[in-house]
Amino acid sequence: MLRNVIRRVRYVCTLGSALFTVCAFTQPLPHFDITGLAKLGDSVRYGSYVIYRIGDGIYQINDPGDKVNTRMGGWGADMYLICGTEKAFMVDLGNNYIDGYKPDLIKPRKNAAEELQAVVFGLTGKLPLEIAITHAHPDHVGMTGAFINNKNVIFWMPEGENSSAFKTQFNIDPSVYSRFVQGKSFDLGGGRVVTTYLLRGHTNGSTAYLLKKDTMLFTGDALGSGFGQSFGRLEAIKGIAEDSQKLVEAIKANLAPYERYALKVYTGHTWQNVYGGFVTPDEDTIDVGYLDWRFVQNAAACANGILKGKWLVDGSGLRYVPKMAQPAVWGGRAPGVLMVYGTAAIFLPLKTAYEAAGLPMPEEAQQK
Repeated sequence: MLRNVIRRVRYVCTLGSALFTVCAFTQPLPHFDITGLAKLGDSVRYGSYVIYRIGDGIYQINDPGDKVNTRMGGWGADMYLICGTEKAFMVDLGNNYIDGYKPDLIKPRKNAAEELQAVVFGLTGKLPLEIAITHAHPDHVGMTGAFINNKNVIFWMPEGENSSAFKTQFNIDPSVYSRFVQGKSFDLGGGRVVTTYLLRGHTNGSTAYLLKKDTMLFTGDALGSGFGQSFGRLEAIKGIAEDSQKLVEAIKANLAPYERYALKVYTGHTWQNVYGGFVTPDEDTIDVGYLDWRFVQNAAACANGILKGKWLVDGSGLRYVPKMAQPAVWGGRAPGVLMVYGTAAIFLPLKTAYEAAGLPMPEEAQQK
């Protein structure tokens, strides 16, 4: 009898010791408190993310990135969350911190999936969630794995986008994502409708999402990962020129003048939204936060100006910068030049610019 009692006491002590060890080394994530996002412009930090309230029930989920130990997408990316009365809608899924991503030197983070889940579901509450990507690059679809097993989440991918990227980048079955045809609208309830617009160039299926009621446009990297974009192929220049002009005309047709002037454009990498410093290192920089209707028009004018060879015409408005201060900002590869129109810029090989304009490249230009 005494031996049985002793055995039970030892068992309880051993179990208690084990539980203490687990509790000591496995601490649950802190609750995501949304009270700090009470008014427009408020921001809170949760784990590795900074969340901004950019509208009523509309949030920017910013990954500040690591500009020292990573590269490319690892320098920071942005996701956006829109809450309607019937459903929530999320644009893009940022970098993969569940498994990491070796090409960008991104390492896995503990509780990465749970961290993003806490933020998203803390903001959406009981609303069903639909997630749509602007394109399938690793810094825009990376956290798919955080929601892949949730039956209440629907994934969307634009038609024309490379579905094999999911398998090659993260070993995710691309069938998780349903395809949509450009022009599709997502009705979130309460008058909030998100409409899609094709913007080929950065990828073949790059898509912008327009939230008309709140005059917001979410563009990923299509018009510029910040205020500018890098295009190495002739087809890419032609695609973005055509589609960006169609977007300009669509906005003119569907938004009243006062709505267009209030348009706020949110890109996939807002840390790049800094005018100045990209032409010459000694320029003063201006943090603009978000872009606008002027930027959309300038982006279209810049691409179409290249097709018309306007950088060679004095007074055309298209400015040619032979040497860009920081070509790596948009993944640019030397040799290349910068074409600037107003608030928008395109970095590309000079040879591609001449080809796009249908002009022979002068020998003196080849020697620069």
